[in-house]
Amino acid sequence: MTIPSSPDDNQHRLWRLAPLLVVAFALVLRAYYINTASVDHPIRGDATQYYAYALNLLKHGTFSMDSIEAASPVPDSYRDPGYPFFLYVLMTVFGTAKVWYGAVLLLQSLLGALTAGLATRLGQYWLPLPWAVGAGILMAAWPHSITINGYILSETLFGFLCAAALLLCAQACRRPSAQRGFGAGLIFGAASLTNAILLPFGILCALFMHWKKIAPRNVCIAIAAAAMLLPCAWAIRNIQIPVGATTSSANDRALQNLVQGAWPDYHAAWKASLGGDEDGKKKLKSIDEEYQGLRTDLPMGARAIFHRLAEHPLRSAAWYVIEKPFLLWGWDIRIGEGDVYVFPTNSSPFQTNPLMRTWESLCRGLNLPLGLLAFGSFWLIRSRAGSRNPAALVMLLLGYVTLLYSVLQAEPRYSIAFRSFEILLGTSAAYWATTLSRNALS
Repeated sequence: MTIPSSPDDNQHRLWRLAPLLVVAFALVLRAYYINTASVDHPIRGDATQYYAYALNLLKHGTFSMDSIEAASPVPDSYRDPGYPFFLYVLMTVFGTAKVWYGAVLLLQSLLGALTAGLATRLGQYWLPLPWAVGAGILMAAWPHSITINGYILSETLFGFLCAAALLLCAQACRRPSAQRGFGAGLIFGAASLTNAILLPFGILCALFMHWKKIAPRNVCIAIAAAAMLLPCAWAIRNIQIPVGATTSSANDRALQNLVQGAWPDYHAAWKASLGGDEDGKKKLKSIDEEYQGLRTDLPMGARAIFHRLAEHPLRSAAWYVIEKPFLLWGWDIRIGEGDVYVFPTNSSPFQTNPLMRTWESLCRGLNLPLGLLAFGSFWLIRSRAGSRNPAALVMLLLGYVTLLYSVLQAEPRYSIAFRSFEILLGTSAAYWATTLSRNALS
């Protein structure tokens, strides 16, 4: 005779299964998408450089974005190494033919699905089960988070690493352990080698946790120390590159993004130039000249940018303080095909399937309210109890990336890696508002 489980046992079992169910749902959607949609010439744009890095690692053992036809590629550090190494590992297993491309998309679909599951588990630290599951379903089905898995781009891997690191931080808060803190720091380091924008965040996160007494000192030290191990190892590699051989570096890319982000009409000029528009080409030439000036003489180049922005101070202030944050979390990808597509994509289910087309329209309408809810939740940090909630770490990450991308170049594609956290905070804000309203009425 089988003894039925108690309601508490059933609830605990469902609580443990919820993230796995979200992962399964997310994986089905992503598998359907990559088996239906077809990217036109997938090795283009940034993907060309990522592919070149991986192939040069495979054939020459050199981290370089030189043409794959080069006999002796020149080492550089223009791109961060995390994603090229990810592609390189898959090349060593599957070769470089079509099977490799299919393996990349399949593994990225799995990582994207796991990201939704990890973020759901993270939300369970402060949300009731139905709200955490609701957030997880929305993460799993968010159009940007599905389409990005179909491109040879770093956002999927980066988002997964961010989710894993934050979850380990939350675990280290609730069950203090230097080992968990060290693991979180290592993953933060791996994330920063996938996208250097996260480079100081591991230390910032550790300082915040210590300041708010979220975790013991030894845990915070472990996070900060481990977060710098991999980036320091990579920095040592970069120092050893012969000066004459270095063709480009991450600093060049950062300066380029800084200049591009200082021109409100950069995206429009880029799009116009693709169609042969002369005004667009002239604008891009002016932007490049400003970048070269900054690269040649940093103080003089910075003054030139400042003087140009100072000619229209109110317009410049509005651009940096209001427009760029809204642009970062906007819907339509600017440097790319548009809508939720980075590269031209045929037979997308969001175009051919009526149900998914309707779902995309609903998400487009929800995008702005969701973003406002997410950043409206930042009031929680103001309270002592709220600042000790693991949700504060998610808020710290979203505030950090919004600030940095608003200084550099704001582009909706860059926020895709953080969409799960935006959805999690937006759902949390809705829950907290509902709870406050219920308490006020009772």
